[in-house]
Amino acid sequence: MFIKQAVVLLGGCLLSLASFAGFMGEPTRQPMAETFPWSITGSAGYAVLNDASASQGHTPIGRIAVGKSLGDLLWGVWGLEFGFQNGTSMELDIPETTLDILGGLPITVSVSPLLDLLATVRMMPIPRSTIFSEFKLGAAYRRMNVLGRDTVNNKSQFAFEAQAGLGIPIMEAVTISLLYQGIFGSSLGFHVDEASRTGSITNIPVQNGVLLSLSAAF
Repeated sequence: MFIKQAVVLLGGCLLSLASFAGFMGEPTRQPMAETFPWSITGSAGYAVLNDASASQGHTPIGRIAVGKSLGDLLWGVWGLEFGFQNGTSMELDIPETTLDILGGLPITVSVSPLLDLLATVRMMPIPRSTIFSEFKLGAAYRRMNVLGRDTVNNKSQFAFEAQAGLGIPIMEAVTISLLYQGIFGSSLGFHVDEASRTGSITNIPVQNGVLLSLSAAF
């Protein structure tokens, strides 16, 4: 619910900026690959991880990325982006009957900062418009460490990542974007071996969030 409200609020702000930009003169065509081949993007936002106890999976996020434009498209550009994003700590949502087998204490994990490599596409779908669409698809690497116990395994995993949203140019080579981010996979898949009193984590939880990104090309 919080993410939906944030998207509506930030989306309204983005559209307001686009309307204001329309009074500033002729819209500038998006920076092309041969003119501005590199970019640095800083993002801030909010994410929710599944399989967390209560609201412990809710966390602010920050991301920094370096991009390289590889080619031009009709009213757009495509390329690659390498990013780094912070992690969080949380208690897993495990039934009490299952926890009792492992000693009764909650299982706290640390989801380490993620690394991702994404293919990017940025296009102006409407000619002479200041608003552009942005899509990013690729893989994210994450690690989840169990804190304070050795009876439950740690987990490292690659996952499919997608980002999509809208943005506007605010200077010749500077843009601001509002993006949905999803890091997908399967449910936690927690299993217990009653004989050895150990637990097993199969997957790192799915993560959904929203990012407000500022990008500078050079």
